[in-house]
Amino acid sequence: MKHLEAEAWEDFLDMAIGQASLWAAKNIEPDKSVSEIMPTEPYLLGSHAGCAGFWVSGPGDIKGTPEHYSWGYNRMSTVPGLFMAGDVVGASGHKFSSGSHAEGRMAAKAAISYILDNAGYTPTPKLSLDEIAAELYLPFEIYEKHKTYTTEPGVNPNYIGPKALQARLMKISDEYFGGVATWYMTSKTMLEEGLKLLEMLKEDAGKMAAANLHELLRCFENYHRILSVEAHARHILFREESRYPGYYYRGDHNKIDDANWKCFTNSKYDAEKNTWELKKVPYVQMFS
Repeated sequence: MKHLEAEAWEDFLDMAIGQASLWAAKNIEPDKSVSEIMPTEPYLLGSHAGCAGFWVSGPGDIKGTPEHYSWGYNRMSTVPGLFMAGDVVGASGHKFSSGSHAEGRMAAKAAISYILDNAGYTPTPKLSLDEIAAELYLPFEIYEKHKTYTTEPGVNPNYIGPKALQARLMKISDEYFGGVATWYMTSKTMLEEGLKLLEMLKEDAGKMAAANLHELLRCFENYHRILSVEAHARHILFREESRYPGYYYRGDHNKIDDANWKCFTNSKYDAEKNTWELKKVPYVQMFS
């Protein structure tokens, strides 16, 4: 029993090492006294919770698999040639460790098959190499153009730094999309207001500036985070129930609603039009 207990603590701390800092700061020995929980920021429910992920094709050789579960190469997303594995696929509680390695092998083998089956494919990028370079290094250009406007580079009316933009993104997420600030509670009104603020943030993201390569990395992290956060918020808004108590609650729909929402919810983002399309996809119970 002691051995099992030691393994359990090790597994827990592998996933929540910040909790150990809280215990140390408060002189708590968790096996001897109770501990306050350590809330966290809003986050996407990845594979560990079995909820969020890209919509990918299943293997197709499992008896009873619905047609809409398998429509292409194993682990390929709806973007031809783009394969997924691990947390990004979701739907399993153990793909954060050895499971992601196993699924990565599956995805890699399927990707090789796709490459061999499409050997004559020639990519046709929308942008030239010079245009791609200009887009990639735009934050550098913005910083160099305006950095002398103020004596403090971090405060400048002509641009926003990646750290400041990330703080704004975090504040919007935390206060409007069901974060710790509201004890994980949100609603249609709060979500819609948060999305308005997020739209303004997206406009300002085009004026991010980078003083070095590290900040350039952070700029592109922020571009991706904004998309992830918006998808997160729009799915919560679309699903009118509280499917995942403990992660977030809809104050206006505070119960699980199997009659209407025991299904997958899929979204598609049109980058050119800046529009989102959401729909229900049937859930089929394959194993008892």
